[in-house]
Amino acid sequence: MRSSRRKFIRLTVAFIMFLSCSLQLAANPFMGGGTDANGKTVRQVSPVRTSAADQNLVAKQADLRESLGNYFYSWKESRSRSLFWGIIGVAFLYGILHAMGPGHRKTVIFSLYLARKAPAWEPAGTGFLLAILHGGSAVVLLLILRGVSGAISGKADNITVYMEGFAYVLLIAVALYLVAGAIKELVRSTNGTKKDAMSLGTILLTGIYPCPGAILVLVLSLTLNITDIGILAVFAMSLGMSIPIIAAGYLAWFGRIGIFLALKSNEARLGRISAGVELFGYSVLLLFSVYMAEPFILSLIRNAF
Repeated sequence: MRSSRRKFIRLTVAFIMFLSCSLQLAANPFMGGGTDANGKTVRQVSPVRTSAADQNLVAKQADLRESLGNYFYSWKESRSRSLFWGIIGVAFLYGILHAMGPGHRKTVIFSLYLARKAPAWEPAGTGFLLAILHGGSAVVLLLILRGVSGAISGKADNITVYMEGFAYVLLIAVALYLVAGAIKELVRSTNGTKKDAMSLGTILLTGIYPCPGAILVLVLSLTLNITDIGILAVFAMSLGMSIPIIAAGYLAWFGRIGIFLALKSNEARLGRISAGVELFGYSVLLLFSVYMAEPFILSLIRNAF
């Protein structure tokens, strides 16, 4: 009971830290270059690192965005059932291709389920929630900014940079904690589950940052004054995005199950191997988070001094 309370307190503290960062951002949501109210130059903060996307994949995404835009224009004139399902279908396919590119927490969920003992349904649930949070936060952000004057897409992009950057900073802190716990278990040769609730909760928490692809879809729907179909398209897109994320989770989950089935006959080594697999998975999570967040953190330090 006391251990569960400590986990709850730690997760609550992490949430408060993240919320605090978001509130500070909300107080000045348009940072990202230019000048402030006093005419002082505001230096731009770098986004998290992303790898180069496959150009063929980028071209296919562009084609689907163009098709979705054409459907939106047609929907504004004639709201037929065939157009509705066309929009939903194209948005779903766009979500799949979009999530196959860099980002979208695929490496994070892979690391989590390589290290974490979980029931068979959980990678699907986690991947689905991550995708819904990713698209849903874009909907919330655009609805908040709808009444703000100026270029709405630019403002949303600036806020997204901060939210994603702080999400990775939070991941670094949590990954350090998980790695330390895995080392402790490895030394003790135990196979506890004390970190599971915190690791899963934090992964979901860090998924709350707006999807740039969803923002593009929503901006177009807002411009055409068809926000309702734009929101439905984003959730269809989120469902599509969940498929590659879930696939990454199950790739790790089946790999972990395979390792332990192979070692089942050797119970004496199972506890140490389990702790070693956890340490490897959480170490991958830590190194990936540091690698991704480095440009964002360094730019914050440069701007501070």
